[in-house]
Amino acid sequence: MAAEEQTVLLDAQNPWPGLAPYDETSSEFFNGRDADAEELLRLVRLAPLTTLYSKSGLGKSSLLQAGLFPRLRHEHYLPVYVRLDCSAQMEGSPLEQVACRFITELTACQADFPERKTGEGLWQYLHRRDLEIWSPDNHLLTPVLVFDQFEEVFSRGGSNPETVRRLCHELADLIENRIPAEIASGQDGRQAAAQLDLLSQRYRIILSFREDFLPDLKNWERDVPSLLKNWWQLKPMSREQAIEAVAQAGAAVLAPSAAAAIVDFVGNLDEARNEGDNTIEPVLLSLCCYQLNLRRQQQRHPTALIDVELLRDVGQDILQDFYTDALARMPGPVAKFIETHLIVGDRYRASYPVQLAMEKGFINAAQLAELTGRHRLLRVDQQLGTARIELIHDRLVGVVRQARDRRLARLQARRAIRTAVIIALAAIALGGFFSIWQWQVAKVHERIASDKAKWAEILEQQANPNALSIAQSALADSKRGADNTTAVPNGMSSQPQGLIYIQIRNDGQSNRAEEIRAVLKKSGFVVPGIETLTTGPTTTEVRYFRKADEGQATRIADLLKDKKVPNVVTKYIGRFEGSNRIRPGQVEIWFAPNAFQ
Repeated sequence: MAAEEQTVLLDAQNPWPGLAPYDETSSEFFNGRDADAEELLRLVRLAPLTTLYSKSGLGKSSLLQAGLFPRLRHEHYLPVYVRLDCSAQMEGSPLEQVACRFITELTACQADFPERKTGEGLWQYLHRRDLEIWSPDNHLLTPVLVFDQFEEVFSRGGSNPETVRRLCHELADLIENRIPAEIASGQDGRQAAAQLDLLSQRYRIILSFREDFLPDLKNWERDVPSLLKNWWQLKPMSREQAIEAVAQAGAAVLAPSAAAAIVDFVGNLDEARNEGDNTIEPVLLSLCCYQLNLRRQQQRHPTALIDVELLRDVGQDILQDFYTDALARMPGPVAKFIETHLIVGDRYRASYPVQLAMEKGFINAAQLAELTGRHRLLRVDQQLGTARIELIHDRLVGVVRQARDRRLARLQARRAIRTAVIIALAAIALGGFFSIWQWQVAKVHERIASDKAKWAEILEQQANPNALSIAQSALADSKRGADNTTAVPNGMSSQPQGLIYIQIRNDGQSNRAEEIRAVLKKSGFVVPGIETLTTGPTTTEVRYFRKADEGQATRIADLLKDKKVPNVVTKYIGRFEGSNRIRPGQVEIWFAPNAFQ
């Protein structure tokens, strides 16, 4: 079995588990998800298989253990929590792990059940004619096998594909109630079948997995036709749900109005801001509440409450520490990738294709699994059919921006010091006169002192996150200087406009695409970079996502035609019209394979 998540013992003074999931013992502190738990219970009653999926960080494990399990027990179901280990190092087949976990749970709840025979498989045991499981208070129990984080079968079982194949086959027999091949054929199988109730299905199964693994599950759907017929998608919390969850759990430690202030801080839902997410990531909410409570206990009298003043004093540090801790063991290129490719400017999240990030060496599979799993800093989202990496929430953009600015400031500092040393050495070697050398050294010292003050201002810039850093100004100035040789095309404004992503089909298109990118940047667009995707349309498409952006897309298409790009069309992708995921003015250019031939 895979190692279970670390859990935290909760009480009225410590009502939040931080990044750990809520377990069944802490169900009284798990709030805001009653409707989801009731719907899952209804689905379990309805069919043998229920699937639960969502993006990472939305609390599937907590919903199952703290929300659903108490409800299942009340209706005389027996939940059996399972996390499979398909690694080559694990002893025993995956379903043998499940069978052992099942027997352990039966023993722990003091149920009355028939003893499992040596070598008896899970399918055979669950279909025995004499299988009856009775609770200590004489209720007949129906087992529910809950496979949490089922995506780990695919993400961590890659080194052991035969084990994964066998698991999927055996689990399909359980889900669809098919007679296994070893029982359906042969004399020994027929004799064993005589002891079984082949048509009964006195159990339930729940599969819970991350949404970005839906394609992997769909590939399994041919063997398991009922796989996605009885399902529930867990969504982020609304503001109202989040306030309810915080206020009810933290009733003993929260000052009045603190719950709403915490939720708005986590969700960035102040009235002056209407971009980005309007929903709450539960993992960030729990982390923030947990850390605020720790600081309440460390810095104040134990009877003090969490109030708006405490949130104002330490709130930003919580997210900064979260980001720093997540990257503590990561190599420098991973942090640079996040700070360069996963935010745009100062206010917006961006996303980046998983495959391309790995091909370019920005991040590897193990690092991505660590940051999406244990640390939950990142998640993988399917966007227009492509798996893309993104920050878990808009609330982290400011934290990442500050880390980026500090990195750029340090880089500028090192460059300036190297330049100063070179000037000093050159003055000594070539000047020949003490007075000249003294004058040069004085100028160098003056420059270092001036720059140090500016770098210190950047590195200490916590109280004024909206100020433009010196490093950003220097970069912007250098870019403006480099672009002064490029004329603004007719019909295009020189004022800042929208956000443009460029996709090319092969590296041979890079040079021409860079020329077009330079023209677009000169025209005021934000163009983060150029991505290489091997699949795409047969004609060059300028895709826009809001009807209000049609005119802008047309002007961009005309620009491409002026640059001798053939067969350029505009394409409206309408399902994102009201989406917070794609900002107004965002456009994508998808070059055809023959765009520059």
